[in-house]
Amino acid sequence: DARLVMAFFTSLLATPRKASGKTLLERLGGATQLDDRRDALASFKELSAEEPLRLIVEGGIGLLVRLAGDEDAQLARDALETLSNLCDVGVPAEVPEDRPNANRVAGEHNCDMLLSDAELLPAALAPLERSDFYVRFHGLALLRQLLATRADKTHEALLHAPAAAGRVLALLEDERDIVRNEALHLMRDVVPTAPPELANILAFQGGFESLLTIAEGIVREEGSETADAGAGAVFADTFDALGALLARHVANRRLFVEGGALGRVLSLLALPPSHTSGQAARIRLACRTLWQLLRPPAGAAGGEAGGEGGGEGSGE
Repeated sequence: DARLVMAFFTSLLATPRKASGKTLLERLGGATQLDDRRDALASFKELSAEEPLRLIVEGGIGLLVRLAGDEDAQLARDALETLSNLCDVGVPAEVPEDRPNANRVAGEHNCDMLLSDAELLPAALAPLERSDFYVRFHGLALLRQLLATRADKTHEALLHAPAAAGRVLALLEDERDIVRNEALHLMRDVVPTAPPELANILAFQGGFESLLTIAEGIVREEGSETADAGAGAVFADTFDALGALLARHVANRRLFVEGGALGRVLSLLALPPSHTSGQAARIRLACRTLWQLLRPPAGAAGGEAGGEGGGEGSGE
């Protein structure tokens, strides 16, 4: 029946066909109008969450990194979210039956591509200086994926780009709890296994100052109407990060004592006669940090071996 044939072809024309990743990247790279770039990137972002894609640097990862630094906030957000998807070994959640490890293979490949050029990771993290919530959120998510999949390479990249590490550290001062807490979780999880030199960078770029400011803010708001119900967990994360910065690092300990952080921890020890279990737990965490200072650093390495080093130079 001619009508059935016509209806069939009409339905094909009416059904939008999803463009391939290569086609979308070509559109994205060649688009000159902002709306066209937004549309192409939005489509590619959707595809990156649905299919395991492996990109090369030129025209792929590199293009997305450049877009992450675009002055248009929507482009920057979508570019960082797309990069996070591409580097996540668990995305997409569903993979073809004949390729059960396709998402892991693609994620590891994309992490390697992003870390293959010393300039790419600092450029991808540069947008963290912007105040936009989603730019910061997706930028931190990208860094978490890289650290989870290629920790050693990511540590190495951050060591050669201390300004990038500083941008992450600065997010501890974000007034939005979600951003601040994600940055705090990164500090807590990364420092214990990071090279001593990276811990030195974080400490000497204001790590102790930022972490203690969070802790003091929690103590200040205890019992008030604005107190956060999850403040106890945040306080614990803060002191876990502090402990990690101190655990293996002689130079960091000197900075902690001589830079005034020790006095700030001592001021947190005040405990009223009538106190809560949460306040008592806070005191225990602070005392644990003080006790840590009395013990020799565990496995001090690198420039700190023998007692002095890191950012302080050698000898007194």
